[in-house]
Parts: sequence; structure tokens; C-alpha cells
Amino acid sequence: MRAEARQSREKGMDDTMRKRGFWLRRGASLAAAFLLCCAGFQAGAVQGFSGGRLQVVSELGEDSPYVHYHLNGEEKTAADMTWSDNGHTGQAISLNGEGETLELEYNQLQMHTMTFAGWYYWEGSADGTDEGLYSQRLFTLSHSDELWLTVMPHARDAEQKDDQGRILDGVYLEFYQGTGGEVTNLKCWNPVVEGEGSYGLPLSEWHHVALVMDGQAIRLYIDGRLWFEEMLILGVEEMRNNMLTIGGGRWEGEPTFRGMIDDMAIYDFAMTAEQIAMLYAGVDPLAEGAELPTTTAPSLPTAPMAAPTTAPEEEDGDGLLFGLPVWTVVLIGGLLAVVVGLSIFLSVYRPPAPPGQGGPAGGAAQNPPGNPDPGDPGPGRGGKGGEEP
Repeated sequence: MRAEARQSREKGMDDTMRKRGFWLRRGASLAAAFLLCCAGFQAGAVQGFSGGRLQVVSELGEDSPYVHYHLNGEEKTAADMTWSDNGHTGQAISLNGEGETLELEYNQLQMHTMTFAGWYYWEGSADGTDEGLYSQRLFTLSHSDELWLTVMPHARDAEQKDDQGRILDGVYLEFYQGTGGEVTNLKCWNPVVEGEGSYGLPLSEWHHVALVMDGQAIRLYIDGRLWFEEMLILGVEEMRNNMLTIGGGRWEGEPTFRGMIDDMAIYDFAMTAEQIAMLYAGVDPLAEGAELPTTTAPSLPTAPMAAPTTAPEEEDGDGLLFGLPVWTVVLIGGLLAVVVGLSIFLSVYRPPAPPGQGGPAGGAAQNPPGNPDPGDPGPGRGGKGGEEP
């Protein structure tokens, strides 16, 4: 009788192990499917990109249907724009500084990492004023008035100083997020002693500008040289419903870029410093066997001063956490908690034994030592069960 009871209990334990293994495999499959689906959103090809690149400016007639041309809010075609034969290579598009911009919209910016790069030939103010000179923008990536990133060829503000009293007078990058009550405001610039030069982009010269966002930091390169680098755990698509405006900002009535742009593209991955240097040297980093040629002196020979950055302002509210919107962090944390909790539950859960397999009348207390009832975890049983595969 005791042997039959023991066999019955062993059979019940085997059934429990099989069920536990089934549910663990099912949970692992669901988790894997969830991760694959998430990865699929990122892995899917973005419209307009070929081999990881969308060409923004090349030659007239080679324009992309995903690039939009605007003049004072009115959409034009590539043929309506002014093209110059004096481009960096071949033809270049010429912007008059009077409201002409190029734009890429939301659907072409659905990527977590990005490189935006091209050549600029800046011709200064369109109206001859300092306002027209120091307010132009090379490009702006924006979602709203509360979430944007902009780069200017030359900003000047004598009121903005570092701890040594040096002022802002040069290339300027600013990121702003003020949604949810918390403010993150990064201002990158090279301090100079007032009246003793600047770090602005020189006029009437071709210069290469590249922005890289890798989900952990933003980096600005000028002529193949790293100019600014700031930690910012934020992907491009996390700016939500964004727009890339080339030659202008988000704000109506402000000066737009006056000059030429050429050989400009956006890439759906974050380039390395060596790949940026290749672009500057005229080498396509995506070409098979591409190598960095012997380096030459950069067009901007003077290395920039260390760029100060304003510390993010913090207020009460649901703004950023680790550089991400708080709701995103909470959602990710909640999903992880559910997956971990489900895994733990399935690893220790054992269904009740079928009727007739609980041992002699009187319950588990009557089972002989060393043969515990499978339905009773007993001291230490839950932990042991959690270690079994």
C-alpha cells in the first residue's frame, strides 16, 4: 500500500514538473515573441532609405520625393529652387535666406539612431543686420515648441558667459525639452574672450557638418572633428512626431540660412568618428572596402575651447528620467516587472494534486518523513522548486 502511494506521489510530482516546464516554455516563448515584435519596429526599413541612407541634396534631377522644399510656408519642387554649379561636388542647392528651407517629416525619422551630414557654404546675413547673421540655423529637429534641437552657424550673446567670463560667440547647439513640468536644456558653445575672435562657421567657405544621435549621446562634428558631445539618452523617434528643417528653425519670422548646401544625407544609424572623417575626406563610408585616407589639416585649424553646458533645470512634474520621458520609463519598468513576476510565479507554482493522490486519510501530516505530500511545499520546498529547470 505504501509503495503504491509512493508511486502515486512520484507520478504526481512528474506531472507537476511537466506542467511547470510547459508553462515556463510558454512564458519564454511569449517573452521572445514580444522582444521580436519590439525589434521589428526598429528593424523595419524606413521609406526613402536605400542601404541605410536617404539622399537629401545631390544633383538637380536626383531629388528624393521624401524631401520637401518650402518658401515662406508654401511647398515648392526641387526644380523651383535655385541650383548652383559651384557646389562642393557638382551642383548645390542655393537658399536665399528669405524663408527657403528643406524638410524631412515624421515618417522618414522613425529610427532610434541617426546621422545627419552635409556641406554648408554660408553667405551671411540676407538683410545685412546682426539679427539676420546671428539667428540663422543650419538645421532644427523638432516636435513642438517644447521639444527641439537646433544648430546655428554663428550665435553671439555677450550676456551668456562661462565661469571665466568668456562669452558665447560661435557655433551653437541647443536641446530643449520642457514638457511635463521638468525642463532639460542643453546649451553647447565654445567660450571666447570678447573681441578676440570667435568660433563661428566662416563665411564663403565649404564646411562639413554632421550630427550623430546614438541613443546615448548627441555629437556634432565640423570638418570631421568632434565639436560638441553631450550625454542624452534619447533616440530620434522618441522626440515623437518630429520634423527635420534644413536651413531654418521651427519659429516663423526668424532668419533662415543664406548660402549653399550640397552632398547632404540622413542615415538610419550612428556613424563612428572614423566614418564621419571619411565623409569629410570625400569617401563614402558605406562603399565596400572604404578606408580613411591620409588625414589633412581641417578647414577649421583652431581647436575649439572646451564647450560648457548648462545643467538641466529640474522642476516638479513628469518630464525626463534618464533622458527619457517618465511615462516611457514607467511603462518599461512595468513590463519588466510583469515578465519577471510571471517567470517567478511559473517557476514555483505547482497545481494541486489530483484527487486520490494526496496520501492516506488525515492529510499530509500522516505522510512518513522523507516522503512529503507533493501538494505541500513544506520548509524550503518553494526555494528548491524555484531552482529546478
